[in-house]
Amino acid sequence: MTTSPTESSDPRVERLLREGIAAARAGDKQTARAKLREVVALDQNNERGWFWLASVAETLEERRTCLGNVIVINPNNEKAKQMLERISFSAVSPPYSQSDAAQHKERDALIRTAVIVGLGVVGALALLIFLLGSDSEPPLPTVAAIATATPDDSLRTATALAAAAFITQTANAEGTRLARQLPPTWTPLPSPTLRGGPSPTPLPSPPFALAGRLIVQYGTPLTRDGYLPLFLYDLATGQMTPLTGRERGDYGRFIPDGRRFAYARLVSGARPQLLLRIANLNGSQPQELSSFWRNQPPLADQAMLSVARNGEGLVFVARNVTAENDPTSDVYHLPLSFVRRAAEPTPVIAPGVSPTPEPTAAPLQVRRVTARESGVNTWAALSPDGSQIAFVSDRTDIGGDGHDIYVVPVNETFAPERALTSDGDAMIESGLQWSPDGWQLLFSAGAPNSARADLFLINADGSGRRTLVEDFGECIRPVWSPDGQYVVFSSKRSGKWELYVVVVESGEIYQLSQTTEDVIIATDWSE
Repeated sequence: MTTSPTESSDPRVERLLREGIAAARAGDKQTARAKLREVVALDQNNERGWFWLASVAETLEERRTCLGNVIVINPNNEKAKQMLERISFSAVSPPYSQSDAAQHKERDALIRTAVIVGLGVVGALALLIFLLGSDSEPPLPTVAAIATATPDDSLRTATALAAAAFITQTANAEGTRLARQLPPTWTPLPSPTLRGGPSPTPLPSPPFALAGRLIVQYGTPLTRDGYLPLFLYDLATGQMTPLTGRERGDYGRFIPDGRRFAYARLVSGARPQLLLRIANLNGSQPQELSSFWRNQPPLADQAMLSVARNGEGLVFVARNVTAENDPTSDVYHLPLSFVRRAAEPTPVIAPGVSPTPEPTAAPLQVRRVTARESGVNTWAALSPDGSQIAFVSDRTDIGGDGHDIYVVPVNETFAPERALTSDGDAMIESGLQWSPDGWQLLFSAGAPNSARADLFLINADGSGRRTLVEDFGECIRPVWSPDGQYVVFSSKRSGKWELYVVVVESGEIYQLSQTTEDVIIATDWSE
């Protein structure tokens, strides 16, 4: 039994592909790139893997690489052909440095060699049939990376792609070696249209004092999943204190008492996944969130959590694949109170140690907010008073227009959602956060296949949408200050992820961090 080029017999590849596509649809390009690159590393003939990797590629050259590989694997993929044609004919050839020029010269030489060998193996007649659009199916090549460097000249582009489609496994040993590698890391070029866009020159530091603490992901990713240890970042001093040690994770959130935090930790094993945990800021008394509902139902891939500012409730995103066999992510609400009632006895706690809530005798009922098969639901955000849940839903697979933001009341089961945006896949929203006063929602959004994402504000009733940060490269994970005057976010304008802060009223942007690592991303801000 053979496997089609769009499928894989390896369940690990299928899982990574599914998770990568879900992350791409959710606007989490970093996670999507990590998972999809692993897909094509494990299965270089995975057509869907290369195609979706093109949608989240960081540079135009890498996107061209991925689309070329799609066409090599499946010459009948018309969508990939059209996208590659648009790139080839509309892109302006960038100026290359001497090292880049040498790299391109070597790559062009490899392409010419591949073309000659391919023509010798298959013959001019087979090439002519391919160019004329024959219905016969050409043999699938395993040198998936042979189309990585399509020249800008249209004739050379067509020739290289056509010949590459017929090259066999033994045609070129060097080409086969290159095929086993991931797409090259190309040097991103600044867009001339970006105001204050990608630039190695740092912005000025804030001329005003910022108070409080951030939870941040920090480090240089050593694995393709992109997860990193979490740290406490003191805004007054810039000092960082480890929160999770060497344990990696994401989506860190302060518990409203300011002495504890919740986060999604990466659990390794046969099937690595994220599970939610609560712990004190000093790392003591860690507790799995699932213990509060006795892990019934068992929920996989718990992520994107949000805690109400008043301490009444928590929401997150997860998948129920055991009882309901639903492969898509849904929003769940847990009525967990982090506020101790006055009538309750005050426990004796050792000095400096914060109490962690214990599971009640009767387990809490975790409730699914979004209906089964309602789309890919992500980026859950609970309003400050715990009464409303905002989330992003991609409804492409169920006949919808794509990504949009919806709001539902907490106290109603499968209540009709209220759509706040209606632009479908024209813009992909992510990173939702309610303003401290509950009047507005903050989010990041960008066009599909774009390395640019802006920050937006919209009123809770869907009116008054406005741009907060634009023309600043890819801006992700915006976080409100406790007083609502500022927003901290991460951008890769300098070539690596750094922290920036924008004044909400004026739109002025300042740089917070200049780190030695590749990534620092804020996930929450507390006093």
